[in-house]
Amino acid sequence: MPEPLIIPLDAESVKKLLGNTAALLKNAPGVEEIGDDYVVVTVPRLFGFGKRRVKLSLRTYEAQEAILIVMRSGIDSIVVAMDIVDTGEGTHIVVSGGGSGQVAKLVDGIVEAVRKNVADRIAAAHPRVELVESDNKLAALEEPLPPRTTLVYYDSFTPVRDVPEEAGLRLLAVMGIDDYLAEVTDYRGVYLARFVLRGNKLTGAYAEIGGKKAHGEEALALARRPPGHRVRVKAWSLTGSSEILLYEPEQIAVKGDHSIYWIGGSAKLEHGGLAPNAYVVTDNYETLIVDPAGGERMVNTVRGIVGDVEQIRYIIATSAEADVDEGLRSLANIAIRAAFILPSYWGAQLTSVNWDLAPRVQMIPERETKIRLGKSELLVIPSKSRGAPVASIYDPVTKTLITGPVLGVVTPPGMWSVRIDDLDDYVDSVKSYVRHTNCSIEFHKWLDRVRKLDIEILAPRYGPILEGRENVKKLFDMLAEEF
Repeated sequence: MPEPLIIPLDAESVKKLLGNTAALLKNAPGVEEIGDDYVVVTVPRLFGFGKRRVKLSLRTYEAQEAILIVMRSGIDSIVVAMDIVDTGEGTHIVVSGGGSGQVAKLVDGIVEAVRKNVADRIAAAHPRVELVESDNKLAALEEPLPPRTTLVYYDSFTPVRDVPEEAGLRLLAVMGIDDYLAEVTDYRGVYLARFVLRGNKLTGAYAEIGGKKAHGEEALALARRPPGHRVRVKAWSLTGSSEILLYEPEQIAVKGDHSIYWIGGSAKLEHGGLAPNAYVVTDNYETLIVDPAGGERMVNTVRGIVGDVEQIRYIIATSAEADVDEGLRSLANIAIRAAFILPSYWGAQLTSVNWDLAPRVQMIPERETKIRLGKSELLVIPSKSRGAPVASIYDPVTKTLITGPVLGVVTPPGMWSVRIDDLDDYVDSVKSYVRHTNCSIEFHKWLDRVRKLDIEILAPRYGPILEGRENVKKLFDMLAEEF
């Protein structure tokens, strides 16, 4: 039985790190030439007189937990399977294969070569340590960060055994080559480590552990083993060259085991516009996701918050316009036990183009209903926006109203923030949004209903969050006068 390669990464990161899987056939016994869609191999002739060349078509197929390399021509075929299984404590890669015809004699040698090439590619991606004093100071924040520094990576549930090596490997696998400042912290607040990565080199290190501070080699030794198995990893691009758009997830409300997180960053706002928000509600190991805007980047952020995707019980779309549709389809591939809850119009739109999701879709009725999450209940309030059915979600535990598209703002250029700074400017922006997106009659019905709720946090579909019971009341009063 083949021995697995054990890699301290999630399966998706491993796939990215492997890159062009056909190139893993390089230097395999009998493989003479590798093209874009073919491979040439040599095999012994049937009666032992020399060798003959065989040209096989080459195809690669990627499934959720496997990559297949298929080579064939007539009865001659070779299949190499790479099972890439995320165990939650790293990924196990098992390479196996089979074949038919004359080329079947090459299978064992090709499988072993692919396994070796996988191991070599993973090993080559590990950052080399070449410390320089200026980057040791940068890691300690004793030197100012470059002005173009941008947060590009966040994972709050990362399993590691060797922090400098694995944190660097994870960044290079997920983000690619760049200059980074990475920060690793634990959940007890006793561990802090920062590293500077430039290309494939770890050039700076700093650590604060148990009251002790260290730079350079001493920091690497001190930071190698975290006090807990799970850690939080953040990274900033020092060059600003990465196109990744990411805001760090923020916990906007918490009460015991019940929390609400905000996720943004799926829009680029130098020129202003609609900034869609997604929200993650957790209660006693169950999770609900509201309006998952964005694709892979949003999914990675959700995984950073939730940790175990099997805890995702519901995915709610208060509407399913283009920004949310991509997120729904992205989450469908990983949250395989989650139910999708949508207003009837949007549910029909989703299932009409995603038949495989139809059994998992539940329609929001045209009346108020409740959803059980962990030990709590959330209230779903139906409404209309832009002429279509939508919904708002009220969380009585934290007194938070997730408004859906009924409420929002068009963010002015360069004015983005997570929370409201100036209520008066915010009110004007909300009025403009409502005026252009809603019918005054339907909006008044919604407003009359939500004004009866005890709301301390107003979490809109677009734009910043409003906090404070008095601020929420003032906003609603002004909107009632206007509309």
